[in-house]
Amino acid sequence: MTSSIWAMTEKKGGAGGGGQTERTLYVLGLAAILVVAAASFIIRYFHIPLGGPLMACPIYSLTGFFCPGCGGTRAFRLLFQGKITASIICHPLVIYGMAVFGIFMVSHTFRIFTKGKIGGMTYRHIYIKIAVVLLILNVIVKNLAWIFWHVNLIEWASAL
Repeated sequence: MTSSIWAMTEKKGGAGGGGQTERTLYVLGLAAILVVAAASFIIRYFHIPLGGPLMACPIYSLTGFFCPGCGGTRAFRLLFQGKITASIICHPLVIYGMAVFGIFMVSHTFRIFTKGKIGGMTYRHIYIKIAVVLLILNVIVKNLAWIFWHVNLIEWASAL
């Protein structure tokens, strides 16, 4: 069914974000939305508590240094609590990824419903490069704050 939707909206030469990469990413995005929706339903239906302590990072526990993923789970939690600044401090890649994902999915949904009159967001390698830079800066800043000032930015941001 998805391929027929894309075929209806296909422009000549693949203009408007209708390439194979975009199709694959859109389908994966829809699958991710369905998985999150199903998990949310199960959590609410079975009253599974999520407010407990977060699992400690094994790298941080062993070395005392933050890994590239440290703060990601907390950033999601803070984002969904509406604490955007705290979420960005915990892990800027979370808000960046959510923004890129949201824009991509909305633009391609418009592309489908307008039968290609509105082009969808085109995948570009720069999106990945920005994510890698954010990841590296995140690790450097968190570890430098910890080493030089003994400030755990993840804990500090959670208290905002």
